[in-house]
Amino acid sequence: MTNQPGFFGKLLAIAQGEVSAEMLDAYRRAGNSVHELLHQVEAQRLDRKIQGLNPWSVPPALQAQLLCTWNAFALQTLGNEFLEADYQANPATVGYVPPKTAEQILAFYTQVEGWLSRARQAQSNPNYGLDVRIPAELPSWSEVEPCPRSHLDGMRAAARAMRNHTEAAMAVFESDNLPADKQAIVARLRQMQAEAMTKADYAEQLWGDRISEPLHEQIETYAKDAIERYYQLGQLLAMPQLVELLAMKTPRRPTQSAPPSVQMNCNLSLPGRAGFDPWCLTDPASRDRWQRDSEAIEAIEEMWKHDPEPNRTLAIQAEINAAFNRGEIAYATDRSGRQIGHFYCCPWSSVYVVKYPVTIAGRRLRTLQEFTFVVDADEVLEGGEFERQILVGSFQPTTEIGYCNPHEGRHH
Repeated sequence: MTNQPGFFGKLLAIAQGEVSAEMLDAYRRAGNSVHELLHQVEAQRLDRKIQGLNPWSVPPALQAQLLCTWNAFALQTLGNEFLEADYQANPATVGYVPPKTAEQILAFYTQVEGWLSRARQAQSNPNYGLDVRIPAELPSWSEVEPCPRSHLDGMRAAARAMRNHTEAAMAVFESDNLPADKQAIVARLRQMQAEAMTKADYAEQLWGDRISEPLHEQIETYAKDAIERYYQLGQLLAMPQLVELLAMKTPRRPTQSAPPSVQMNCNLSLPGRAGFDPWCLTDPASRDRWQRDSEAIEAIEEMWKHDPEPNRTLAIQAEINAAFNRGEIAYATDRSGRQIGHFYCCPWSSVYVVKYPVTIAGRRLRTLQEFTFVVDADEVLEGGEFERQILVGSFQPTTEIGYCNPHEGRHH
């Protein structure tokens, strides 16, 4: 199927408010290597089974490789199936998808490379240790009411693929030679597998050509639950000692999460008080640049002038700084390992990546999510509200600059 609609297809897509899927198609192509790596690690797992070795004897680096490859595969599969389901449901607008669909697919795809990179590192280094919390959670589901039928199609297809691979991995654990304590863990894994299968089967059995809204919501709930359970199960099958840690409610923390060399200030003074730093929200690596920019200086002054609750703004930044100091978040980097930098708009806050699930400003952030702190007085003088939010997304370097001065609102 071509991913480029005809002229009338483009007009229809634009009329329906759809967005280009060019980036999504690129992510789909880039993820093809995931399947090859999955085949390799599953062959290694089977080979160890043939040799009579139990899953607990797998070297830590290989366990990390298995886990990271599984996560990359699951996320790539979810993105692929959501995209394909939309194309199948709307063939006239192939190459375009609804904004919420694009948001959901991008949330899956943007985490694939991070897990794939870690899998390759583990493959190359026998002493490799993961730098993120495991088992990881899926990216958040996009809030869309009602959930599009194509989303349900994508969920069901992804759940089937994840089920097939977890069943194959589960076969490695079938052995009569395991110690009693390990047999108990295998029994728990079988139970988790049964829970996921039941949810997935129920979603399939409720499916039909004509579905009422209440039934639609039930299918969505069961399908999401099944996918989340399969995602966790695949990680536990790769690293079975995690089952014991989960039973104690102590998920495994990163093995390479040394505190950052530079600690961030968590005691931020209010405007007008001694020690107040108007640049405390700004990315440290670019702060000098903005302090030499007269427009930036004015924009920062206006932002603080129009902030009705600077104590709330500083409290959120203090939460971010504390999470950074604990190693729960770090500066986000691109594929080459270079820091992404800062958000394009005043106050030019850093872009972070989550290493360990954390709650900031009341929002729960999951492993490998990228975020920044948006503070904006741009529309205050026009009757708009002062904006203060944790923005989660996929961030790319840009030359665009937003001064967001409420008097001028200039962007370059």
